Amino acid sequence: MDTFYQEKLSHINDLIKLSQIDGEQSHMEANFINSVAARLGIEKTDVQRIKNGEIAITFSTPKTEAKVIEQFHRLIILIGIDKLIFKEEVSFCVELGVRMGLNYNAISEVLRKTLRNPAYIMHLDEMEKIFRKYSN
Repeated sequence: MDTFYQEKLSHINDLIKLSQIDGEQSHMEANFINSVAARLGIEKTDVQRIKNGEIAITFSTPKTEAKVIEQFHRLIILIGIDKLIFKEEVSFCVELGVRMGLNYNAISEVLRKTLRNPAYIMHLDEMEKIFRKYSN
């Protein structure tokens, strides 16, 4: 399996894990994950195999910060999609963001602003500005 495809599978795996933190995956969460997978060129059968634990997934992140931020943005969309945000989901996003190499303070600001927004939404361009503000 090529590295680029492995990165995509890793991202879908992270989205699936996040969606299951509260004990169930909502219809909206499943649709979002399937939509992301389709845009990334991942077969529905591979998504199902990830959910079933039939594919061994090694955590990997994209090589560029822009792609990492894009992936983090999808995580943020997912936590707010059902309008029910659990503390464990926020913790998962923080841990994953740090593991992806993102700045902790930027992650915290993104989450703080997202959670203050009644729609639990942050646009990608706003998120990119926050990460740029904290870049060295």
